Amino acid sequence: MTNSLFRIAGAGLVAAFLAACETDIAEYDAHYAHPTTVGQKVARLDLGPLYAGKPSQGDDQRIDEFLGAYYGQGGSQLEVTVSGRSVDDPAAREHALQLANALMARGVPAEDINLYVQQDEAAGVSHMAFPIYVVSPEECGYWDKPIDSDYGNGITDNFGCAVQHNIDVMAANPRDLAYPQKMAPGRSGARAYYVIDHYTKGEPLPSANDLQQEYNFQIF
Repeated sequence: MTNSLFRIAGAGLVAAFLAACETDIAEYDAHYAHPTTVGQKVARLDLGPLYAGKPSQGDDQRIDEFLGAYYGQGGSQLEVTVSGRSVDDPAAREHALQLANALMARGVPAEDINLYVQQDEAAGVSHMAFPIYVVSPEECGYWDKPIDSDYGNGITDNFGCAVQHNIDVMAANPRDLAYPQKMAPGRSGARAYYVIDHYTKGEPLPSANDLQQEYNFQIF
């Protein structure tokens, strides 16, 4: 009976000890203390009236720049919206089709274009839009706690902040910070070793066609 009571008491002490050890990992890991914040917004391009069924010369250039951003950072399909006197306004529907033709002439597949007509007093107004991922880098330089009396031996307020900030602003497509791209099929492990080995030795990096030799790997 005494042994049984001792085991129960001991279990209680262990549980209390484990509860006391629980802590916030952000106090010790900069990745948790300064996470990347990726959000989704809408990139929008307002367009002027068409001339002979086509965008103006100025709008042509703006559409090209807009598509450059779409191909690099677009989250899904392009939306083309034209305002009309009603959702069945034939002029607005024709306007939307002409804009779709301008996009397809630039190589945008028809299945990647969604056309909409919205009822609006400003008939003939149009715009293109697509969802885009953006990152909001954290501002560094704020110190909320002193660094000379941290008895928990945690990281300082700004430890790792500048590194994460630089990664955020350098990302070509912030979407990759939230949803990394899949690895390309058929990637050669030998080629990867070849490139890294030459890079660390400061030697030139030949093209993939120059990889003619086999490597013997030793496993320790």
